[in-house]
Amino acid sequence: MTMESRIAARQGRVYFDPFRNGFAQTVVPPYCVRRAAKAPVSTPLAWSEVRPTLDPSEFNLGNFGRRLAKKDPWEDFFENRQPFAHALRAVRSL
Repeated sequence: MTMESRIAARQGRVYFDPFRNGFAQTVVPPYCVRRAAKAPVSTPLAWSEVRPTLDPSEFNLGNFGRRLAKKDPWEDFFENRQPFAHALRAVRSL
């Protein structure tokens, strides 16, 4: 876990954003329908799917069944845990 915002400097660690605690700064859990045009569904992405041209409405109620039929890109999420201790120390020092 890291508070480093630059992807290249994270060295494979998960980004911990301590500033996502203000009004209307929420995190949406995976597989939730968003209140937006085309009913987009929040979904875990593989890094190969993240690109500047990514359109969140590509993942919507109309086509989400096909997404669920594929391999879950986060299926090993809990097997790749990272300790919070370093991130918590950094947040406390703010």
